[in-house]
Amino acid sequence: MVWKSNITTEEANEIIYIMSENFRKGLMGRSVVESQLFPVNNYICIACHQLYDQTFAYNILKKIVDNGCDPREIGPKNKTLCAYLNGLAFQSLAMLYLQGRGQKIYDWGDNPEKEPEEKKEETKFVLDFFRHLNPNYRNDHLLLVDQSEDNNMRILDENIIEKLRGDMFEINKDQIKKFKRILANITTHNFLDKCECRAGIFEHGPYKLDSGEMLLFKDFQFFYTGKEIYKGLKTGFPWSETEAKSPIPNLSIGYILKDMKKLEFNDWGTLFADPPDFSNNIIKIGLWQRELILPTEQEYPNKLGKIEPVPWETYEQVGKFSQEALNELYIKMADWDYNKRCLSGTYLYANAVLTLLSAYAEIQDEIDWETPKKTESYIPIFKKYIGGAHPFMMRFFRSKKRRKQDPSYYYIVE
Repeated sequence: MVWKSNITTEEANEIIYIMSENFRKGLMGRSVVESQLFPVNNYICIACHQLYDQTFAYNILKKIVDNGCDPREIGPKNKTLCAYLNGLAFQSLAMLYLQGRGQKIYDWGDNPEKEPEEKKEETKFVLDFFRHLNPNYRNDHLLLVDQSEDNNMRILDENIIEKLRGDMFEINKDQIKKFKRILANITTHNFLDKCECRAGIFEHGPYKLDSGEMLLFKDFQFFYTGKEIYKGLKTGFPWSETEAKSPIPNLSIGYILKDMKKLEFNDWGTLFADPPDFSNNIIKIGLWQRELILPTEQEYPNKLGKIEPVPWETYEQVGKFSQEALNELYIKMADWDYNKRCLSGTYLYANAVLTLLSAYAEIQDEIDWETPKKTESYIPIFKKYIGGAHPFMMRFFRSKKRRKQDPSYYYIVE
């Protein structure tokens, strides 16, 4: 059956309120990290603005649906390790669009009644597409993490969990120290490669085992191997190509933990653990990579890309690659001027999720992905804001009563 959007304004407004509070919760729980290279706030706000103002997100999602892609089928195809898309991607699809919409409405005098009718319909379509992703991806079929009782991010089927448990191994204290050093290199490289944001990293779980212990996963995506990811495409982003090359395209790390006081997640795929450093709670770890197959070739549940164990030696090689590639990227990016750094971050934030979604309809070659890079006129406008953040953001700091009556992301007014 071909999917057609049928969301009502009332249903869309319910999502707008939920997403407003969800973003506020994530914002309040976020650690502030000052960027050393990239104007992160500036480029995020510009990307969000373009997703709405240029009708960029709607046009692509509409084209995806018009080419026969059903959003209800996308979530299940990502219920695996190192999936192309994940809970962070799905949540950000709506979050970034609504952020851009909020900025624009604020610029219209903080008045949602000024929103044109066609933009209201576009917003409803985007939210309808979004509400069919997470519920078909998460094991509990909920829209967001904070609707669950234990703030979980469980997405893997039980049969996958049981298979992966057999690949895990014990690790001693000396190995844990080395393991953590390598993991720090991999994380830092990913952070810089993604313009100082955490795209490409996703944590999920906890999966309770029959032994009473907990299993967690941390996925890393899009390592540069020098080989094609898709036909003619070797890197996720133009700047990612380095002399250093990874032996594998992705990596998932699993932990079996005991005696943890808290293991919770947010919709950005971030783990909140007590104790925060759970080195002494690790019983076993596992290392895996997932085969890259085209999204159009995926079939749930039996053809999602073969998962293979990664030897410790390969893990060390990935660490070496990460350190060498980090050095190369830093030298390259330090030479960029402000505008190039800002436009590169904008390009990543505006394109990343939509590019992967478009691949499920096999239309990624039909879209002008350079569009978000062609609007340098946005930069001086957003640069003048304090910290590069649009003043619309202050709406998230109003009282709960006011936010209930008038959500931070603004209700659609009929």
